[in-house]
Amino acid sequence: MEAVLLALAAAAGAGGLWWYQARGNRLGGRSYAQLPAAFDDDAEVALHVAQHEAVTRGHALSSVHILYGLVQNERVIEALRETGADPDAFEAAILDTLDTPRPISTGVTERVRLIYAYAFHSAGHAERKPSIVDLWAYLKDSDAVAVLEAAKVSHLDILFRLVHGPVPTLDTIDLGDVHIVLRNDDYTTGDFVVELLVGAFGLAQDAAIARTQQTHSDGRGVVGRFRAHDAKSKVQAARELAQTRGFPLWIGIEPI
Repeated sequence: MEAVLLALAAAAGAGGLWWYQARGNRLGGRSYAQLPAAFDDDAEVALHVAQHEAVTRGHALSSVHILYGLVQNERVIEALRETGADPDAFEAAILDTLDTPRPISTGVTERVRLIYAYAFHSAGHAERKPSIVDLWAYLKDSDAVAVLEAAKVSHLDILFRLVHGPVPTLDTIDLGDVHIVLRNDDYTTGDFVVELLVGAFGLAQDAAIARTQQTHSDGRGVVGRFRAHDAKSKVQAARELAQTRGFPLWIGIEPI
């Protein structure tokens, strides 16, 4: 689980990417226009599309332009379809928003600076290049969310599918014991997982921390052994709490 405090990345919004410079200038002297080359291939393409759309319209690059770039990606398109959204209609809604008159400008908005900061931070922590999943994850709380909400597209549902794939079902034999299992992601905080394990599953604080660390390092962690009926209700409650808090937590049931 991503255990780094989000406050660290949030601080980047006020001062650009100063904390990257303090950690060895990971931007490598790149301008914001050059940053797409530091992302993985899919994200680089999405960002180039976003930049082209912004420049063509005489806009500063915004979160809505990034959203437009992302909905050209096949993974995002498939995730939209899986949640019942119409990708073509959603793209049209984004373009309608971009058609709204705004002052001629250049460069990037402060929110885009923050999206880049979050993306590089998560990717660096996981020792990989930033991806389309990072870009989608950190559209949260941006102007793009209003476009998503107007189109009745769930930011979190799409993020979950980009990270984990389809939501696992809770269909299982009602008799006998099962394991409740967690899977790692780079966006659910370790603090939340520890809180969940203590509050919802009754683990001691030390045990909850150890289980969270194991999930982060191994990619998977067993919460415990439960009767199937109890496991279903506990997992459903955990999912609802994660949804409320905005985390794409994977928690499910596996046979023993």
